[in-house]
Amino acid sequence: MQAPELFVIAIGLSMDAFAVSVSAGITTRRSLAKTGIMAATVFGGFQGGTAILGWYAGSVVSSFLAGYGPLIGFLILAGIGIRMIYESRQEGTGVSPIETLPALMIMGIATSIDAFFAGMGIALLGEPVLIPAAIIGVVTAVLSFGGVFAGRRIGNRIGKHAEIAGGVILVAIGLKILFF
Repeated sequence: MQAPELFVIAIGLSMDAFAVSVSAGITTRRSLAKTGIMAATVFGGFQGGTAILGWYAGSVVSSFLAGYGPLIGFLILAGIGIRMIYESRQEGTGVSPIETLPALMIMGIATSIDAFFAGMGIALLGEPVLIPAAIIGVVTAVLSFGGVFAGRRIGNRIGKHAEIAGGVILVAIGLKILFF
């Protein structure tokens, strides 16, 4: 996988964490810098870490699924992307304020499930994981940190649009893997 693809995948995977961070910026009663650092650390760490865990899980099953890697990669990325788009359209999916580290950790787990499956897809394509996981983690950390400040600045509207954009990006990358 080439660097531009990795960055696009990382951006797509980070959109749910970004959306949560925007929400945190809108609603937090704490220091924006403190909330931004917490969000960046937790979301970036979980996204990168779960991509590695997914890669290991995918490595275990890759010998059974040899030859189907592009199809499975497409299905995983398209499924994640469609789920993100669907969830962004649901009423009542707003995120409560991030006020404590335990609440942030729960959201970190919830937003990193897609990175786990992306890691599986990377393994099924026979690619190494450390550089993609690092890029996913760093991009998520940067966007999460910025999302907290963006939330305070631009308000509630961008949260859903960011998640839709992330879903569309993931489906597009899945199609590229399948057909090219």
